[in-house]
Amino acid sequence: MLVNSFDTKYANTALKYELLDTSFTKTLSSKKKFSRIFTSVIENKSLNSLSEATLRSDITGQVINTILTHDSNSKHFLYYMGDVFRKDKMNNNIKQFRQHGVEIINLPKKNSFKEVLLILDKNLKKILKKNYTYIFTDPKISKKKNYLLENGSEKNNISEFINIFKKNINAPFELNLEKDFFSQDYHQDIFFYVYSNISKKILAQGGGYQYKKNKKKIEGFGFSCNVDYIAELT
Repeated sequence: MLVNSFDTKYANTALKYELLDTSFTKTLSSKKKFSRIFTSVIENKSLNSLSEATLRSDITGQVINTILTHDSNSKHFLYYMGDVFRKDKMNNNIKQFRQHGVEIINLPKKNSFKEVLLILDKNLKKILKKNYTYIFTDPKISKKKNYLLENGSEKNNISEFINIFKKNINAPFELNLEKDFFSQDYHQDIFFYVYSNISKKILAQGGGYQYKKNKKKIEGFGFSCNVDYIAELT
């Protein structure tokens, strides 16, 4: 029996998902250094009821913990395709979302930013042509201000990342100036999301992070795509 709100894809919709999976794997398989990883969905194996399940709401945390546990010194170029599960804020039902993502670990941040954006933009252009926009901010900038960039003398890295973006990506972008700009908790560095110009839904999001565990440290940069929203536009 399927849990309430879990999706089962049929016919044309299922074909869309298959084509999007194929497009994503083709983009990454052309880059020989990237390895595909597989992720588990439910952490609690002795599942007697829905209330006892620990459902994954994001894959990046699982990747971070795995790298910190097994090999925190090497460079890692990873991609994945998997399902995530989140509670609907309106009715508390569990909803299932398909997610594609890339994580680059222990590469200089600006290099990984460039590579991640080139991969994401190549994939989006194949599917959506030009109907999307990037939004950037930098969570490091002091949140004591009402606006992130209101003090021009404040040193921040966002302009450096934007220059990299403009030199390599031919797509529209904007800066978000509000201090309460949304980001996952693990993004401590430059953060971005991509929204559809047609539906205004968030198609992808990503950013930089750094973590320590038992004296091991990693730095990473990645993105994840909401495949359900992208499929709606194809």
